[in-house]
Amino acid sequence: AVVSTQSTGATVEDNPDQANLIHPNEVLKAIRLFVADSVSPNKVTTHKPAVEFDSTAPARDSGNDAGYWQALANILPKSHELKWDALLEGLQKYHGVLAQRAKLIEDTDKLQNQNSELRMLLQQYIGSRVNQDLQIPPTHTIPSEVLRDYAIDS
Repeated sequence: AVVSTQSTGATVEDNPDQANLIHPNEVLKAIRLFVADSVSPNKVTTHKPAVEFDSTAPARDSGNDAGYWQALANILPKSHELKWDALLEGLQKYHGVLAQRAKLIEDTDKLQNQNSELRMLLQQYIGSRVNQDLQIPPTHTIPSEVLRDYAIDS
């Protein structure tokens, strides 16, 4: 088949240097020509199966299936099974301890955040100008150690 390489009408046979190039506008035509050449209605292809069934092979004996599965079910000795059960129980307890610890860490983080917020509020209240107008300002009643923690001058 002759395939057009450009919309100008040049063919692959006319220009062998551009044999692999097809103009984007001509791609659909090229595909149709390829399909028409490759698959003709006269060609009938039969595919060989990947696995062939041998009809002369003896039939499978399923009499030993129960014994096979019973042996497979008892592959681990009872002592090993007890060890695995004990290990499972220990790991479940350990998981519970870790989950409880994670919750406590989360609670601690919340309390630390709340504590820092309360410290900021207390510092704002103590440093407020309203306190100077009071007869007994709060800075006079709070111990000096606390005031030093908040760096507030009394």
